[in-house]
Amino acid sequence: MLRHAYSFFWFAVATNWIAPVFIAFVLIATGCRPNRTDLDTDHVVRQVWEMDDVAFGDIVQFENVFWEPDDTISLRRMIIDDNLVNGRDVLEIGTGTGLLAIVCLQNGADSVLATDVNPAAIANAKYNAAMLETEKNLQLRLVPKSSQGAFDVLRNDEAFDVILSNPPWEDGTIHEDLDHAFYDPGFALMDSLLQGLPKRLRPGGRCLVVYGNVSAIKRLREQSTARGIGFKILDERSLDDLEENFLPGMLIELTPKPLDAETDR
Repeated sequence: MLRHAYSFFWFAVATNWIAPVFIAFVLIATGCRPNRTDLDTDHVVRQVWEMDDVAFGDIVQFENVFWEPDDTISLRRMIIDDNLVNGRDVLEIGTGTGLLAIVCLQNGADSVLATDVNPAAIANAKYNAAMLETEKNLQLRLVPKSSQGAFDVLRNDEAFDVILSNPPWEDGTIHEDLDHAFYDPGFALMDSLLQGLPKRLRPGGRCLVVYGNVSAIKRLREQSTARGIGFKILDERSLDDLEENFLPGMLIELTPKPLDAETDR
């Protein structure tokens, strides 16, 4: 019945019979009662995706929220196949639709804190988590535009077993909210991630990031080395063989020295 509803939905959009299409349709089509007053249902639905990695439903993408699932294929496989997050507290930096956060919660994460600077992304992730019944152990935080460091919305005492991110990969200027998915002005987000990682990653924890841009990966390697942070590409491909922008994204593990080791130096 759901597939018939979506087929009718896209036919209506293609023929301009319905425009714009709002969240209310998805609530009805999925059999969910639209009585959640805490969900922002004013956003236009751009796409509805059936994902093999997501149980019990589909992922809805709001307009002005970035979506490229091929970026994080290898990371999602590690979460699902290698028990990466089972029994662990997870931080996701830049959640977008909430796909990674939801996959983590569906694969045993004790908790997930997901952040984003785009208000539409926070609303989108909250909506998807609610529809897929994974919101119980999910916390979402909006990063203020005046303070966009990787850990700026965390309390001083917060640390995590796993830190994940599929960050923006180009140094560019932000003109609208969606641009935050593509541009990291001055690579401030990258640098703040590296700077704060020793404090925010618990001993024995893992930090995994995904980039689909050769220059960004080379810069990350250079800056990691300069800060004494371990850098390891978890991918069989060579950067020399790839186009500047490529898919799927390349999975990289960052391993900071423990804070006490920094103190003892």
